[in-house]
Parts: sequence; structure tokens; C-alpha cells
Amino acid sequence: MEEKDKIYWKSFEELAKDPRTLELAQREFMQEDDGSDFLSLSRRKFLKLLGASVALATTSCRRPVAKILPYVKQAENVKPGIAQYYASTFALNHHSYGILVKTIEGRPIKIEGNPDHPLSQGSAGTWAQASVLELYDPDRKRNPTIGDHVVSWDEWDKEIISLLQKSKNIRFLTESNSSPTFKYTLKKLLKVLPNSHWNPYEPVSQERARLAFKKAFGRPDLPKLHLDKAKIILSINSDFLCSDADSLIHIKNWAKGRKIRSSKDTLNRLYVLESFFSTTGSNADHRLSVKPSQLLSFALELAQILVTRFHLSTDPSHLSLLNTIPDHSEKTVEREFLLALAEDLAQHHGQSVVVVGQQESVELQVVGQFINSLIGSFGPRVGGSTLDSKVSVASFDNGHESLKPLLSELKAGKVDTLITLGGNPVYQLGAEFEALMKKVPNTIRLSLYSDETTAVSKYAAPLSHFLESWGDSRPEDGLVSLIQPTIQPLHNSRSSGEVMISWLYKMSGKASHPTEDWLSEIKLYWKKNIYAKKNTFGSFETFWEGALQDGVVTETLPLSKAFHFNSSALSEAISNFKKTPSDTLELQWTPSPALFDGRFANGGSLQELPDPVTKVTWDNVASMSAKTALKYGLKQGNKIKLSGGASTVTLPVFLQPGLAEDVITTSIGYGRRAGGEIGMGVGSNVFVLGQAWQYKNVQLKKHSGQHKIATTQTHHSMEGRPIVLEATLEEYKKHPDFPKHKIHTPELLSLYQDYPYTGHKWGMAIDLNSCVGCSGCVVACDVENNIPNVGKAQVLKGREMQWLRLDRYYETSSENEVKTLHQPMLCQHCDNAPCETVCPVSATVHSDEGINQMTYNRCVGTRYCANNCPYKVRRFNYFNFNADIETPQELGKNPSVTIRSRGVMEKCTFCIQRISEGKNAAKMRGEKVSDGEIQTACQQACPSQAIVFGDLNDPNSEVSKLSSLSQGYRVLEELNVRPAVTYLAKIRNPHPRLEKRVS
Repeated sequence: MEEKDKIYWKSFEELAKDPRTLELAQREFMQEDDGSDFLSLSRRKFLKLLGASVALATTSCRRPVAKILPYVKQAENVKPGIAQYYASTFALNHHSYGILVKTIEGRPIKIEGNPDHPLSQGSAGTWAQASVLELYDPDRKRNPTIGDHVVSWDEWDKEIISLLQKSKNIRFLTESNSSPTFKYTLKKLLKVLPNSHWNPYEPVSQERARLAFKKAFGRPDLPKLHLDKAKIILSINSDFLCSDADSLIHIKNWAKGRKIRSSKDTLNRLYVLESFFSTTGSNADHRLSVKPSQLLSFALELAQILVTRFHLSTDPSHLSLLNTIPDHSEKTVEREFLLALAEDLAQHHGQSVVVVGQQESVELQVVGQFINSLIGSFGPRVGGSTLDSKVSVASFDNGHESLKPLLSELKAGKVDTLITLGGNPVYQLGAEFEALMKKVPNTIRLSLYSDETTAVSKYAAPLSHFLESWGDSRPEDGLVSLIQPTIQPLHNSRSSGEVMISWLYKMSGKASHPTEDWLSEIKLYWKKNIYAKKNTFGSFETFWEGALQDGVVTETLPLSKAFHFNSSALSEAISNFKKTPSDTLELQWTPSPALFDGRFANGGSLQELPDPVTKVTWDNVASMSAKTALKYGLKQGNKIKLSGGASTVTLPVFLQPGLAEDVITTSIGYGRRAGGEIGMGVGSNVFVLGQAWQYKNVQLKKHSGQHKIATTQTHHSMEGRPIVLEATLEEYKKHPDFPKHKIHTPELLSLYQDYPYTGHKWGMAIDLNSCVGCSGCVVACDVENNIPNVGKAQVLKGREMQWLRLDRYYETSSENEVKTLHQPMLCQHCDNAPCETVCPVSATVHSDEGINQMTYNRCVGTRYCANNCPYKVRRFNYFNFNADIETPQELGKNPSVTIRSRGVMEKCTFCIQRISEGKNAAKMRGEKVSDGEIQTACQQACPSQAIVFGDLNDPNSEVSKLSSLSQGYRVLEELNVRPAVTYLAKIRNPHPRLEKRVS
């Protein structure tokens, strides 16, 4: 495709050249807003927002040890101001991965990935990064309560144990827990309690995937996905690069196939078939948007092509079954997409994989696994298969279907004691479950917050944060890791394991110390079930200390399992296939990339984190195509009511390119009624519609009023300049230096002499081909640099404070096909920095190592520098976002980074505090700083390793090598500002047939 045929744009208004948008683009701030929403906040909510959710607790801010020492007699290995790291585990839903918790004088301030853990490999995702702020959240529940009365744990336990011993039918309703010791302990507790049963539940569950595997292969085990082994990948409504619980390792493995360093390299190819616009879809080489009801039809047609045209199955029953599937027209775009995809899958037998979203119908997942069996995804294959036949990932019967027996018991009044542990079933299951729960005589609640479920529970107690707790996790076969506390509990809380073991001890008449007993239980389990199976001659204590230090232990893997597809499953899927009328309006839910299922709703940094595709903050919206909006007479921001049954939900309209007609998509996790002031009243709760995830005949009614949607994408318009560059793999192989031919820069002269950087010259390289737009780097930067969140009203005015932003550009050809590009944008640390020359007080200056530095005390807030910055990456404090922080709210702040006051400019510093720390460490060793020793926060968090930082003066450094690659370019280098950041252009890998069609 010729470059002149491509149009890059950020919003529909910019694409249509709306006069008002063009006028606002000339201003520093695009949106018009009086800020009344911001100024009307209660003082309590205002301070929480500005404090970035840091705790009000005044005690126990120290590392938990067996013996507490006074500080005048300094604890061993603790040095003031020197960070210590503890290996632990971040668990979410069914998945977990290893982390390193950075602590300063006994308080956790930052989370990094554990390089020794195979599921993190040194990186950490968005939710793990933000969890350190959750630890200090002042809205956490603090004490056990009975009704409205605060009681001690002894009083609470005494009352609960008396109830449990009298109860005839006890039911545990918990969130999913991958801890082997917790399951072992809970089973012991269930044996002691009469007629008790455990029901795990998650709104984002593996239930349908397990049932599909059981139908297809005779067992529910979910095999491990190896995207690094795949040359061709098809995603069907699966956002495995962002909102899945296990997306971190998928990003890392997928990105390995997107690294290109010379014209001899190859790329994997990603096809996406979806009904919403996912982050995975935004990274696709080819993406086809269809209605939710059409996904099964397309999957069946793909299977038919593979069998009939490419003869991947010799089973006559497969042929006869698939011959009943009607073909699309040979001339349609969809048919061309499927033919090219089938050709790729057939040609890369054993090196391809189909990934189906776990919330999709059982029929669709069965067809997806049938295709995987056709293309040899299960192996065996030299070098490993794309679907591992040895390793099963953790999964549970934890969906709505598995919950039906409990719901039936509740309706029949058979349950006299209901214990809800974690999760938030009242919020997720709606008014019907809330009414049923109110009828239960005894309701016991254990949770991190006083949430919607706590509000209807008579007995409630606070759970400890995982950073305050002991625990373990087994996310997959052959891998088990430890969770260790890095601070004593800030509140009067206990972990779920401590509660279970305390009940067991007290019911047997033993004296109980919950923390010590729970740790002993973990050790006992590990000694019997993990250490006993290890071929080691060391003592258990030596093994245990090594496991604590490493954070992970590998176990012997089972033998490979055979995956033979059951043809009757395909027959059943086809018989259940029903075509939906094409003119019906359909609704598709997705987990929120920021809030997941709502459990992170009280995190201000996550609420303010822009959605990777829509760039919406502080809201969930009803996304639809411009054609759909026109059909129903709707405009951006109109309120609509959607009903999929008896209930309705009100959402604002958001025009989203790349969606099929008559499709509305939205995110779960919003509309909270309790659980913290930050998350309450933000967005709408779509769980009220039910648990279907897809609604194929939704009713739409226009509602009165207009809703202000706070998006960050229209801020800092680039006015059509060549900011993002791309080429196809074929174009790159012909012209490896293609960026030079797309940016025609005259000879650049300067009035200033070049500065001779005789020591270090720090710089960065960002690979646009690896960056998926997941936003992990943004949250890492926020936490590392004490960046506050400012609230929706200020985002509407363009006043977000994030130092690093992810720009999303849409690209359309003359045939209006929508593709996307993600570009991290931060201070470029220009050698000829235009911000420095206009500062009247020299508050922004250049260091002798190439860093554009800020002297906050000197800044008087003229904002000349922001006006002169072509990249619009400088942030101004219109309010004192750190004022009135009540001691010790500062516990969550990084002491190595200055807390900024009102009226100063701030921006990316290349994590100058990390540079200083790395240089000092090398100096103490008497050595030079080695390449890779210093990593910025964004680089360390990035799972795709798209960001590389280092010394440009070192010719052997990775950043120097990347900066000299032929596809590298510098943004707006025609201005002669000489940025220190090199971008590697986006290189797509389209199928020749499909690329020819759109050229």
C-alpha cells in the first residue's frame, strides 16, 4: 500500500476535520470543562484521590519478623534508604506469577517481576504494579464486625465457631484460589463441619473451556499455550494480549516472534476474528470484525475449508458433518479472509494455534479445539508444540453453571450458614442473589473491603492483603511458588488461610496463633507434598529457605497426555448451531483492561489508566460503529438504555471504529455501590443484565441527557506529522532503511556547538513492533515516580499527570480498513531541547549525560516549556496533588523521588534515581556500569521487552545496537531537536493475498 493512501488519525472528529475539534487542537487543552465536578468532591474523596490511595494506618510499618528490634539497635541486613527485595507471588483468578517486592525500611513501595519465575521472567503486569497502592488504600476494611458493632477477633471467632457447630448446612462461596495449601486446609475444615460444601465462583471463569475440553477430549484439563512456538495464530474473541489473567506470559511469548533485527528475520502472523475491538485485535496483521452470533459460523466454515480444500482430515464423518455448513459468497471479504487463513494454517502444520476466548460458547470452543487437532497444535513436534500436552494450567468449575446447585439450595431455604470468602457475589450476581442471601440465617463475610456482599452479611471480617500474608500458588503442573509477607498487617486483618486454620484449631480445642499456625501448615504441606518428591539431600529448612529466596520451585512434570478429538463433540456443536437474524442488535461484554471484573475499582491509578483502544478513563461506555449510531440516531455521549431481559443498564454512546454493524461492546467491573469511595458511582454495572456475556437480541432505547466521556486520545494532537512509521515485511526486506525514504529531512544546522558527551550518554530505543499497548509501563512509571491521579474532571480538561502515555493511532486505507498502532510517548531528552531555551529561571536544564532535568524548587510555572515542547510530554501541577496527606499516607511513596508541589512542571526523568543508584553501586564495586544494570521502571515492567534503556556512548550496549538499526527513526527529527529516543518502525506481516486486495 502506498504511504500516501494511508491516513493516521485518533478520533472520528479528527478524521472528519470537525471545525470545532481543529480549533480546540490549537489550544493547550482540547476539552472544555469548568471543573465543577472536581471542585464539588467531598473532602474525604478529594484527599483519597490526591493521595493515590495510600494508607492512613499509623502502626506496623515494618517487615514482619519473629522478634521486633528497636531502631537504635538496627535489625540485621536493614540499612536506612537501601532497598531490599523479597520474592513473592501475584495471584489473580486461576493464574499467578512471580514478583519481587521492593521494600524500603520495612514498607513495600514497588513491585517488579521475578526473573527466576518462568511465568514472569522479570516483568510485571498492570494489576501487580498497582497492587502496592491497594495495600495502602484507606478504604480497606479494618476490623471484624458483628452487625454494626466492631469486635475483637477472639469475640468474632467465638461467635462464628458456635454458629458453625450448630449449623446443619454450611456453604463456602469463594473466589478461585490456586493455593494447594489453602485447598488442603479447606478440605480438612469441610470434613469437620457437617453437610458443608465448597463452591468457587468467578465471573471470568474457565467453566466453559473445561466443559469444551471434556466434550472434545474426554477430560477437562486445559493445556498450556506456547505462543512462542507458533508461526500462525488465530484469536477468536480472545484478548490474550491484555485483559486475560495470564496475559503477561502470552505477551512475552508472542513478542518473541515479532522481533526483527535484519532483513533475514521472519515474523509470526496474527489473525483476529472478534466481535469487540481488543488489544489483541489492535496488534493483528489481519482482523475481521463480526457479530457475536456469527463467530461459530465462521469457525465452522474455517474447519470446512481445512477439511475439504486442504484435506487435513481423512475421517469421512468430519467431511459429512462439515458439508452441511453453507459457504459464504466467493467474492466477500470474509471468504477471502478465511481462505488466506486456512492456507496459512495448513502450510504451518504443527506451528499454528487457534485461541478461543474462555467465555465463548462451548460449541465455539469445541470447534476451535477441532481445528487445533487438524493443524497439529497438540504435537508431538521437535522443539515443542503450541499446545503443551504435558502441562495443564490451573482451572476450576467456577462459573455460573456450576453455581446453580447452590442457587437452588438457597431458593429452597436449605442453607443455614453461607460463608463468602473473597470475590463479590452480590455485585456480580445481582439483585436476585442479594435477595437470596438476605434470607440465609447466618451470613459470614471475609473480604479486603466492605463491599456490596459485606453490606448484606451479618458477620464480617477483614482479609489481609497478599503483601501482608503467607501463602502459595500452583498456576500449572510442575510449578509452585510462595507468597511471603513484606509488611505486618496494617489493619486488624487475617489472611484466608489464617482464618481457616484458626477455626480448625479452636474447634479441636487447641490454642491458636493464626499467623504461626498458618505458616506451619504451609511448611507441613510443602514438606509432605513438594520437598518429599524432590531429589535433594539437603534438609527441609535449607530447601524452604531456598524456595523463599527464589520464590518458585519446579516439580517433575507428568507424562505427555494424548489429545484425540471426539467426533461426537463436533456433531453436537453443529446440531446446536442456530443462525441469528442479521438485523438484530447484539451486546458483547469484556473484562476491563484496568479493573478486570471490578475487584480493582477502588484504585485511582487504574481508573485513570486509559483503555488501550478507546482511551476512555473513569467510565465504561457503549462502544458502537458510526453506522450503528447513525442507524439509531445516536451521537457521541448520548445516553442509552440497554435491556437483555428484565433488567436494564444505562451507558453513554462511544463511537468506535473497527466494530461490526449492529454490535455494542462494553466492559464489566464498573458501577460499584460499595467497596471504596474512589470506585463508587463510576460507570455502570452491566452484571445486572445477567451472566451471558453475549446478548443476541438486545433492546436499545435512547435516554435523556448527555454524558461527558473523559478520553486522553484527543489530547496533544500531532497535526498530521509523520509520528508513526510502518511497512510490510516484504517492503522492509526490499528497503530495510524505509524510514529514511518516508521522512525527507534537509541538512540540519544548529547555532549551538555540539556537546561532547565524554562519559555516559543515556538514551532509549522503543520497538513499535513489540509494543502491544498493554499499559504496564504506564502504571510502573506512576508507582515509581509518585505520580498522582487527578480525577475525571481534570482529565476532561487534558490535565492528566502521567509522564508516559501510550498514543493509539488508527490507520485507514482508501478502502476504509482500520488498523492500529501503539506508540509510547515520553520526554525525548533532546540534545537541542526547545524547552530549555525558553525557561526564564533555568528550571529545566541538560545534564552532562544527556538527560533533560527538572529543578522543581526553581520552577515558577510559566509553562513556556510545555508550550515549546513538540511532543507535549510535560505535565503541570494545577493543584497541589500531595497536599494534606495525613501521616503516614506517604508510606506508598518512593522516597527516592521528589514529591512535587503545586505550580511546577514535571515529566519523565529516565528514572534518574535508578541511574544514580546504579552508578553508585558500580562505583562501590570499583567497576563500570554494565549494560542492562540500570533499567527504567517502564523498561523493567514491559513484558514484550519493547523498551530498552542504556548508554548510547557504549557501542556494545543493546540500546546502541537498536538505535543504529535501519528501521530506526526519531520522532520529529526534522525539527533538529535531536531526541535521545529511537523508535523502531512498525513492520506488519500480512498474507500476500490479503495485502494485494487492499493495496
